[in-house]
Amino acid sequence: MDERRVIRSATCNGRPIDYAMSLEQIPLRTADGTQVGTLSAFSYIAETDAETRRHRPVLFLTNGGPGAASSYLHLSGIGPFRAQIPADLESGVRAPYGIEESPSSLLDTADLVFIDAPGTGFGTVAEGADLTPFFSMEGDAEAFARAITEWVGRHRRWDSPKYFLGESYGTHRAAFLASSTHGMSTVPLDGIALLGQAVNIQETAERPGNVPGALANVPYKAAVAWYHGAGSREHESVEDAIHAALDYAWGDLATAMLQGTSLPGAELQAEAARLSGMIGIPAEELVRSRLWISKTDFRTRLLRDRGLEVGVNDSRYTSPATDPGFGELGLDAAGTHLSPRYTAAFAQLFEELFDDTPGIPYLVHDVNAAREWEWADQGGALFMSMGKPSPFHTYPYPARLSRWMKQMPSGRLFIGTGIYDSLTTIGSADHLLRQWDLPRDRVVSHWYDGGHMMYSERDTVVKLNADLRDFVTGGHE
Repeated sequence: MDERRVIRSATCNGRPIDYAMSLEQIPLRTADGTQVGTLSAFSYIAETDAETRRHRPVLFLTNGGPGAASSYLHLSGIGPFRAQIPADLESGVRAPYGIEESPSSLLDTADLVFIDAPGTGFGTVAEGADLTPFFSMEGDAEAFARAITEWVGRHRRWDSPKYFLGESYGTHRAAFLASSTHGMSTVPLDGIALLGQAVNIQETAERPGNVPGALANVPYKAAVAWYHGAGSREHESVEDAIHAALDYAWGDLATAMLQGTSLPGAELQAEAARLSGMIGIPAEELVRSRLWISKTDFRTRLLRDRGLEVGVNDSRYTSPATDPGFGELGLDAAGTHLSPRYTAAFAQLFEELFDDTPGIPYLVHDVNAAREWEWADQGGALFMSMGKPSPFHTYPYPARLSRWMKQMPSGRLFIGTGIYDSLTTIGSADHLLRQWDLPRDRVVSHWYDGGHMMYSERDTVVKLNADLRDFVTGGHE
């Protein structure tokens, strides 16, 4: 596909801006120089004089997966356009869909570059090419580091402050990219923004016996119960409910759950009643499970008396409960509401900007990447036995962030979390800050009224953009 470029005008954060929007392909090569595909990059660059552009910040953005395209971030409203998302969460998914301008866009502050990996977006894969080396934590980060270097060189932006924003798996990509040999030596980052951070997912996953994981997800459950009127009703706001749940999770509940089967029956009954009032699950069920309830069970059981289950990506959304007895498969209520709108909006965006069709399909997800991904990393090299990962292999992903912040004494970190996100929860973000060596004077953390796609609402994205604007401008004032 040939490169495309158009000039447009917009008003961003109250400022009129002329900008160039371009779509270009960046080659992906193996170590011997063989091109095996391309990454695609959508760039929004303010039309300024050369000296101003030279020092203007650049923000690179990717979604997660692994294997997901950047369309959700692209149409979040961080850029000059956003998908039209109804304020009514029960409006359904029927057309019309569409796009609209985003008056709070960050384009007044930074140039924006949305990058898609080969096999996603408009990224291509050469015929017969083997992308397996790039389906890994290390290989993926190296590919993105080289792509960013290529973009910086093409646009002569070596002196520009550089920021990287990753969402979901993109937060892993951010941590690995910043600490990769290529990224550290060629295009060091001034700041990293994590939306829906999953960097410590190994520690906070709700696998059996992992008490920290169970505790980290209590605040999410309290927030969702508060929203649906099923728990934490003594609190006036969801923020109050979250703070109370954090205090309880890391305090009395931790003491109780760590005792396991040694917890006396009377204390188990008392803690079950207290937890029930907070998260809306009957106390007798919590007694039977010794205070354990997974996020999946919570989502299907919270509103069971109403015949509903809550969404995965955003638990404010609900759908009729599935009936496994009839072989019904579960669907994410949030995904079924939001995904078609983003898919349709992106097609409309391309046609409106370029008055054309791309000629090749825009791929929202590469299923091969998720299926074949290699999750091990060099940081776990000490946890080996007979040349293979041992049972004690830790996958110390957060160490990438702490290493980067030590090596970049001015590097700054932004963490944004959706309150109703069941995948990357507010408690997990809190755990990351409590347990890892991240200098708090260079870290900002915010909660947003949304889910995993926390930017799905106008008011939410206005707040997110304001916080990101402060983060970017604060790094080079």
